[in-house]
Amino acid sequence: MVKNSAIHTMKHLIALCVCFFLTRLPEAAACVGCRQPGTGGPDEPQTVTAGIALSWGVVGMLAIVGLIVAGLTYYIADTCRKLDRSNKVP
Repeated sequence: MVKNSAIHTMKHLIALCVCFFLTRLPEAAACVGCRQPGTGGPDEPQTVTAGIALSWGVVGMLAIVGLIVAGLTYYIADTCRKLDRSNKVP
């Protein structure tokens, strides 16, 4: 029964993380014109905002890849543990 509770909690945590990143998505999306530096120099506010938005976009993509790798690692470790328990060597 404890495993079902842990899985249920994990599903809620993953859903919460997905909802959080989806609500932050509009702020991280930069328009095509904002990605190109203008004539205002390095202190141009649009360029700084676009740089921050693109940085958050990269962090979000890396987080998704990290979640996938972490999930696969957990699955492999759990499967190995189950196999070790079921196939005890005398």
